[in-house]
Amino acid sequence: MPLFSYTAKDTSGQVINGTLEADTTNMVISRLQSMGYFPVRVENESEKKAGAAAGAAAVARQFSRKVGINDLATFNRQLADLLGSGIPLVKALTVMQNQTTNVGLVEIIKQINQDVSGGDSLAGAMSKHPKVFSKLYTAMVKSGEAGGMIDVVLSRLADFAETEAETRSKIKSALAYPVVMIVAGIGAVIIMMTVVMPKILKIFTELNQALPLPTQILISANNVLQNYWYFILGGLILLVVGGWRAMNTEEGKRAIDTALIKVPVLGDMIVKKEIANFSRTFGSLLHNGVSILPALDIVHEVLGNKVIADEVAKIPLNITQGEGVAAPLKKSTVFPPVVVNMMAIGEETGRLDDVLLKIARSYETEVDRAVKTLTGLIEPIIILFMGLVVGFIVIAMLLPIFSIDPSANG
Repeated sequence: MPLFSYTAKDTSGQVINGTLEADTTNMVISRLQSMGYFPVRVENESEKKAGAAAGAAAVARQFSRKVGINDLATFNRQLADLLGSGIPLVKALTVMQNQTTNVGLVEIIKQINQDVSGGDSLAGAMSKHPKVFSKLYTAMVKSGEAGGMIDVVLSRLADFAETEAETRSKIKSALAYPVVMIVAGIGAVIIMMTVVMPKILKIFTELNQALPLPTQILISANNVLQNYWYFILGGLILLVVGGWRAMNTEEGKRAIDTALIKVPVLGDMIVKKEIANFSRTFGSLLHNGVSILPALDIVHEVLGNKVIADEVAKIPLNITQGEGVAAPLKKSTVFPPVVVNMMAIGEETGRLDDVLLKIARSYETEVDRAVKTLTGLIEPIIILFMGLVVGFIVIAMLLPIFSIDPSANG
């Protein structure tokens, strides 16, 4: 039954505050009047608490979008150091709240501190902010709390986050130069087609002679761009929106991921990155005492490629039927035999977690090499393609000038 707080006055005009349980506000007013009181204010405390909780959740959602992986890695490392020094959890969280520079993370730490002070576990408090603290994170923290080694677990999570941040940084750095080249090349083509071409076309008109085929193609392309640019722009927007919507559906994401892993070099890099992610996450969970089936459920959610995630989703069923982790992966076309064999050996020796972490380190190195190989191929391909486009435009504009017949104008 809802709880209502009220402010009322008695017959002498004295103010009285209190609470009553009732189904509706009108019932509270009627009871107060029957007691000889004049109601001044009646509020539903249950609705106020629900509204406050919703407001807190909205604030958490707003701030959670601003917390990056580097902020999380720093939080893990500093909190682990504080707890490792013997500082109690609540005090450590208070220190983190005061020294953290990210405004969004400060608000979340404050809410976690309040929940922990109220008797909640650290993992339980963190689970209320799923956009910042994933299932992997909260599962490892929960296992650390159960084993009395929360500082060790947080250090491992810091390592995990730092490794992920470093990998992302390397990929972004490697792709920065090709992206700049593409933008510069497109800009050069647009300038040539919109500024240089109209001036050259006037000369072609005055020549009053047959134009070479490359020049005719260029003029036709220029006319299409000038007259139908809005259709082209609309088509590109539809393509982007359609691709984005496809990425947000199970079947669309699976189709795109299937196509991506078949692309030479790029597909190899994606597979290696996902295997490294699978091994690092699975190995870390097992190393911290999380049982196999819950760990596999978390790993399945962490993986970004649907094709590889589908292969991992088959493992729990085989485990319940008496098979190990490696057995179902032998039928996979994604996981290399060397990885499957190492996992099988790890299961036989009871050191599956250590083997998985070794696989992760090995494949993270392979990802670095694959990124360098990919960017090494992308750069010359972009240079060649943009050179051909610009070269064609220049030749198409100069050919009519070179083929001018002086006698025709004499």
